[in-house]
Amino acid sequence: MTDPEHPDAIRRTREVLAYRNRYIDVYDDEVAFPSGSAGNYLRIQARDEGLGVVIVPVHDQFVGLVRTYRYPLGRPQWGLPRGFSQSPDPLVTARAELHEELGVPDAEFHLLGTMTPDSSLLGTTVAVVHAAVPALPGSAPLDLDEVTGTRWLPLPDLPRWITTGHLDDGMTLAALTLARAHGRLP
Repeated sequence: MTDPEHPDAIRRTREVLAYRNRYIDVYDDEVAFPSGSAGNYLRIQARDEGLGVVIVPVHDQFVGLVRTYRYPLGRPQWGLPRGFSQSPDPLVTARAELHEELGVPDAEFHLLGTMTPDSSLLGTTVAVVHAAVPALPGSAPLDLDEVTGTRWLPLPDLPRWITTGHLDDGMTLAALTLARAHGRLP
């Protein structure tokens, strides 16, 4: 049976939970393709009720970045602070993540919108939040297990970091694009 509104939809015939931890559920669902053939699709779903966030912290002509070891890549990666939901309100989560990862105790937050970071695998939506940081922090990040470095990159250096691959995190690139579209990056 096809969905009349979406005749090209891939239909789940059986939901198969393959793995679960306190953060995510991983499914290896059995599906039917529009052609009628059967197959499987992996799907990862966050277990929290709120939105995860990615934060675009800006102070004057600088953007705040964190260096995090990305286990699936097997290497560290520079990117914007981000994290799982800590509240149904994405601004509450953004405030906590910015403090934990960049050491910024407070900022003025604006929800820019949402994005789907990898819609072929992740069944989740992430909030993009701009943080106008009044002063550079005088302290280190609180999360020393995850964050291995921080940097306030001059905004004029941002295009070079992107084109040379120093900044290649997809969520970061998408969030920067949304911030630029909203006029939040000079």
